[in-house]
Amino acid sequence: MKIVVDSLNWISQLGPMVMMPIIILILGLIFRVKINVLVKSALTIGVGFAGVNIVINWFVSQVGPAVQLMVKHWGIQTSIMDVGWPARAAATWAFPLAAVMVFIVLGINILLLVIKKTNTVMVDFWSYNHYIFTAALVYYATDQNVVIALIAGAIDAIISFKLADWTTPLVENYFELEGVNFPTANSVGWAPVAWGLNKLWSVIPGIKSIDARPEKIQKRFGFVGEPLFMGFIIGLIIGILAGENIGQILIIGMSTAATMVLTPKMMQILMEGLLPFANSIKELLNKRFPSSNFTMGVDAALTVANSSAIATGIIMVPITLVLAAILPGNKLLPISDIAYQAMWLSAWPVAFSKGNIFRGVLSTTIITAAVLLIATNLADIHTQLALSGGFKLPSGMTSVSTEDAGTHVIGFIITKISEFLAHLF
Repeated sequence: MKIVVDSLNWISQLGPMVMMPIIILILGLIFRVKINVLVKSALTIGVGFAGVNIVINWFVSQVGPAVQLMVKHWGIQTSIMDVGWPARAAATWAFPLAAVMVFIVLGINILLLVIKKTNTVMVDFWSYNHYIFTAALVYYATDQNVVIALIAGAIDAIISFKLADWTTPLVENYFELEGVNFPTANSVGWAPVAWGLNKLWSVIPGIKSIDARPEKIQKRFGFVGEPLFMGFIIGLIIGILAGENIGQILIIGMSTAATMVLTPKMMQILMEGLLPFANSIKELLNKRFPSSNFTMGVDAALTVANSSAIATGIIMVPITLVLAAILPGNKLLPISDIAYQAMWLSAWPVAFSKGNIFRGVLSTTIITAAVLLIATNLADIHTQLALSGGFKLPSGMTSVSTEDAGTHVIGFIITKISEFLAHLF
């Protein structure tokens, strides 16, 4: 077991640029994908992830200081430190039952495929960490009850696979990713919420008539409605709210515009590698199981290529800080992952609204409020997990959490139910 965990940790530390090609190569060899397709797909996927990371990390480096200035400028104070998703993921893989959960989830996925209760083939082994995280939360919430923890992680995986099946048509039609879906629990768990909120906006007078899709904005306002210009304006607003000087405001504006334009182009490169590989796997599985229609489960990070998701995510950066300051019950200051999480959380709201940025912002604001409260509620358990994984608390800090932890809504619900049952019996 330790060898499995150590291997997964080693691979994950290499970053997605190297990690994903290794995973693709291993899977391709197992499924006997043609070597020329396999090698080209693996290398292209690595280049695509490198491009996306370069753009997003560069955006965070340009906008991050402005976000911190916004916090200082507007006097936002909270008591829980956001240590970022990498720290959460590292602690998750260090969880004693991590390797066991990997085999449980893999077995569940195979079983569900065999009995035809899912079409999702979860090929993104790195994202198994989300189900392991649920198991870890339940483990510490139930005074280290191993059985309940493993069952909880398994339930999280099953629910995520079923939600991925449900959202596959949306992924294929809106995000234009044929044969792909997103079983990552920190994302797909919010799909029903986004669906319900979009239904609500469709019946509210005034809101239901607002159509803020990029193509509609561009048609009405011309160049002003293009992602390039929208990104520039949004960046300027962030710089102004941060109280930056004129030069820095212009830099943030151009950085945001560049992100809006370059991210989709980098994602196109990634998809040039992923889709031939996914299609090859799908064809091989469909030959073996002719009555099935398999779909490759991958990381929901691919949704950041969508212009509406990017625009909504960037708009959500200042909104998230305002929420952190005024939301009753919130104690988390979401600085570490604010740009990443804003984009990921916006995916389902914009997808269900067919790219309507206005509805996307409304829904994502509500979802983000819930995420902050969940992250705050999980702080004590999250701190136990972090300390067990070797994290050292900064001086004067008694608890930590992450905005990423708050995105695990399925895991949170399962944790609370498990905690209640453990105390009941």
